[in-house]
Amino acid sequence: MATQIKQGPLLPTKSPNFPLAPELVDRKFIDDFQNVLRLYFNQNDNINGSLLGPIGGQYINNTYAAVQRTTNKTFTANTATQITFNQNDYLNGTTNDGTDGIHVVYSGIYNYQFSAQFANTSATSFAAWIWLRKNGVDIAGTGSRFDIPTKHGSSDGYLIAACNFYVQLAAGDTIEMWAATDSTTVYMEAYAAQTSPFAMPAIPSVVATLSFVSSIPT
Repeated sequence: MATQIKQGPLLPTKSPNFPLAPELVDRKFIDDFQNVLRLYFNQNDNINGSLLGPIGGQYINNTYAAVQRTTNKTFTANTATQITFNQNDYLNGTTNDGTDGIHVVYSGIYNYQFSAQFANTSATSFAAWIWLRKNGVDIAGTGSRFDIPTKHGSSDGYLIAACNFYVQLAAGDTIEMWAATDSTTVYMEAYAAQTSPFAMPAIPSVVATLSFVSSIPT
């Protein structure tokens, strides 16, 4: 069994409050001065030891978002359509009001990931496209095409479309998901939680996550 290493909480350091030196330096002043420095360096040792330890990542508080759509999303053929999210699972330094995309509070390089469940009710295969926009403007190189399989007997054709992209966002920017299909028989499908023939949680039609990766390189 692995040994669990216990680390203390990270506390911000404070500039040391040095005592005023007397005209004649004595032993007490030296001791007080050294104690002030010792306390300050102990604070730095605590932070460095915790962050650089094997479980240091638990103390880092980054910006992120995890959102999903719990309802179907239908399309008009060959029409760009924005995908909105009606449920916020986790938000930190981000917002989502369900009418647009994910808004970020802080500038940085972010990783945007999505997974969409497409369904096709036709016996003919059709295509779907997904891409990203920033503040309503297409982001170059973020498009993807997916061919949705045909219906098989009474069962619709299904495909999970998933990708991830690094994007650069400034404070106040909005990252949006857009999609299109070439047939109205293709849509993003959601399922409610079920209890029979086995218990299973709900299936969202589409989920998206946004994770802070780095500050913007200078």
